[in-house]
Amino acid sequence: MQVTDLKDVIEREPFRPFTVRLSNGAQYTFPTRKHLGAAQDYGMIFYFADSGGACRIDRENIVDIIETK
Repeated sequence: MQVTDLKDVIEREPFRPFTVRLSNGAQYTFPTRKHLGAAQDYGMIFYFADSGGACRIDRENIVDIIETK
């Protein structure tokens, strides 16, 4: 995944929900900005679940960004 593609989705205003699909088949949906964290260089992003759990996602493992409506 290119840094610019990821940055464009994360920084767009207003925020729109999106899902990332990883090379291992896992998917993470970011319904709001509060579910998302990102390193300054976008080398990794973080998914924060409503249940309090979190997951680090390395950019090179993202194979697709799916915009949800």
